[in-house]
Parts: sequence; structure tokens; C-alpha cells
Amino acid sequence: MSLRARLALVIALLAFLPNLVLALTLGLMGEGPWLPLVLWLLLIALVSGAVGYFLARSLLRPLEELTRALAYLSVKEGPVNALRLPAPKEPPPMEITLLRARFGELLQRLQRLMEAREAFYGALAHDLKTPLLSAIRALEYLERADHLGREKRVELLLALRGELFQAHLLVENLLALSRLEARTPQRETLNLRALAEDLLLRYREEAGRRGLGLTVEEVG
Repeated sequence: MSLRARLALVIALLAFLPNLVLALTLGLMGEGPWLPLVLWLLLIALVSGAVGYFLARSLLRPLEELTRALAYLSVKEGPVNALRLPAPKEPPPMEITLLRARFGELLQRLQRLMEAREAFYGALAHDLKTPLLSAIRALEYLERADHLGREKRVELLLALRGELFQAHLLVENLLALSRLEARTPQRETLNLRALAEDLLLRYREEAGRRGLGLTVEEVG
């Protein structure tokens, strides 16, 4: 049963039950014949039902307007930043005003999340573009530099591998983030030493090229 039907039924019962009690009281006291009382009760039932329907429709009109506004947002095309709740046609009750405000806050939060997401992907694309451009330029230089000696060529190839490795790490981080967003986080027990050793193997070569030494030590 819909909310409108329930509200209409409650209003109709509130209007009908006092008349029913009055009619039964008069009938039991012998104040009149039963047939007119029954006809009167039928008329009161019809009037109560009509009053309940129209009052329920009037009371729920602001809520239905808010529902239509949300349905409009769900099908509207365009950027998230342009989404706004349409203004109500008439001043809504305080409860509906509060509900509209909460939906507006939720929409603003969604917009901030989307802006942060776009900024993150923009920064990631820039960070990924830099090593790839460096690698492309190094390859173009190697294609033309026939006069380079072996040591210089090896140095450029190592730099090229470093740039490609950095781009590979960025792509791995992006894939890891995508996997985290696609599933609900769950608790799990981690072996921190194994994790540290894995990071050591991954970054030892890069650290060596920069003159840094990495070690894993267990304390306690």
C-alpha cells in the first residue's frame, strides 16, 4: 500500500469512526430506525474517503515534487558540477525544506568528490606523461646519435629504463587504486617484513642509481 493510500485511510477512519460510534449509540438506545442510520453511515464513509484522499494528496504534494526533482537529476545529462535541485513551485513545509537541504548537501559532497577525482587523474596523467616524453626523446636521440660510444649509449639506455620503470609504477598504482574502489575494504593480517622486502626488491635498483642504500632490519 502506498503512503498516499495509508494516509488517506487514516484520515478517513478518523473522520468516520466518531460517526460510527454515534450511530451505534443512537441505534442501541432506540432513538431511531436502523435503515436511515445505515444509509447515513454509508454516506459518511464515502465523504470520509473523499476527504481523506484529497487531504492526503495535498499533504504529499511537496514530497512528490521533491521526488520529481530527484528523478529529473537522475536523467539530466552534463557535468556533475552543473546539477542543482530545481526550486519548488511553492514554499514547502519545514520537514521537506530540511530534506531538500540534506539532498543539496549530499549533491555538493558528490561534486567535491568528483572534483578531487578529476584533479587526481589530471595529476596522474601529467606524472605519467613526463617519463614517457623523456623516454621518447631519448629514443629519438639514440636513433640519430651514431657517434655515441658504448658507455654513453649504456648511460642513456639506463636512463630510458628508469623513465619507463617510473611510468610502469604509476600505472600499477592506478590499477591498484581502481581495484580498491571496485571492492569493499576488508581487514586482513599483513606480514610487514615480507612487504618491506618486496618494496626493497622493487626500489633497490632505483635507489642504487641515486646513491642510496636500502636495508630491512627487524627489531624486537
